[in-house]
Amino acid sequence: MYSSYNLGEKMKKILLLLFGFIFFFSCSNDNSSEVLKVDNTKDKLIFAVPFAPVSYPIMKMIEDSVFNSLGKKTEVVLWKTPDQLRALIVGNQADFFAVPSNVGAMFYNKNIDVKLLNISIWRAIWLVSTSNDKKTIADFKGEEIVMPFKGDMPHIVFMEIAKKQGLDPEKDFILDYVASPMDAAQKMITRRADNALLIDPAVSTVIEKSKSGITSFIAPTLYRSVDLQNEWGRLFGTENEIPFAGTIALGEILEDTAAIELFNKEFAKATEWCMTHPQETAKMVVKYVPQLDEIGVTEAMKSVLLKAVEAKNVKQKLEEFFSILKESKPALIGGELPDSNFYYGL
Repeated sequence: MYSSYNLGEKMKKILLLLFGFIFFFSCSNDNSSEVLKVDNTKDKLIFAVPFAPVSYPIMKMIEDSVFNSLGKKTEVVLWKTPDQLRALIVGNQADFFAVPSNVGAMFYNKNIDVKLLNISIWRAIWLVSTSNDKKTIADFKGEEIVMPFKGDMPHIVFMEIAKKQGLDPEKDFILDYVASPMDAAQKMITRRADNALLIDPAVSTVIEKSKSGITSFIAPTLYRSVDLQNEWGRLFGTENEIPFAGTIALGEILEDTAAIELFNKEFAKATEWCMTHPQETAKMVVKYVPQLDEIGVTEAMKSVLLKAVEAKNVKQKLEEFFSILKESKPALIGGELPDSNFYYGL
């Protein structure tokens, strides 16, 4: 039996770990609202990317110096929020953007000079939960779900799946909207939420952190719960894949056929490499995004589906997806299905 002294000392240590963890997350997340300033000059190729796997082939291409033949420097700009991404696009501050698929369509329909080059992310979203016995979104009816990035791709997919099952996503669930996946992870780890909708590598990272290191002292056991891709396929009668995200090119770079063709060719190679080398990919990614956990990224690469499909070959699947979004809320794609000119190569 512990003495009162030992119990007190143990509680002190736990509280110190808890406060240290909260401090770490608050410091890691305090720049998510900053305005990104980029010097986009003609002697550089600038790639605006998030922390997600859609960006990893681009990082691999830069690591391999595949653009040296163009005689241009390369620069990676990490966007952390949808607002940062939109500001970068409107400001014409990069040449290539890794984006949710609907964002490309939305800006095209706003007469921004963008074209879709590819779709590469087809599986990335899961519900993370302290419960391991729930198999569908309907099983979470009446429960609180932490939801990053209100109005963007993970939230959109959740809403459509819920509605397809006859549920009202705003009334049948308690949705706790937060600014970023980091905020959602913090709530899960510190036992202030039981469920969160996350994309990888946030899924794998928060599960890994709940099992190891100082956070294992305070975190609950977390599970990769409902696979939203399987839910989508089951309910909409499609493959268990969703054309979540890909790459768009913006502005003057579209006139440089050599650069676009080189990008497409090397992106396909880099995508295959990332999928077949999860550990090496993780080592590379944490150089660009030090906040990520190498083990978490490795595990994420075993769960996501990263598959490069050029724009000219993905039009039908995207139109099927966009049609569902349009029926629900036309503004999600800028009002209308983008015409063929949106798809590079058509």
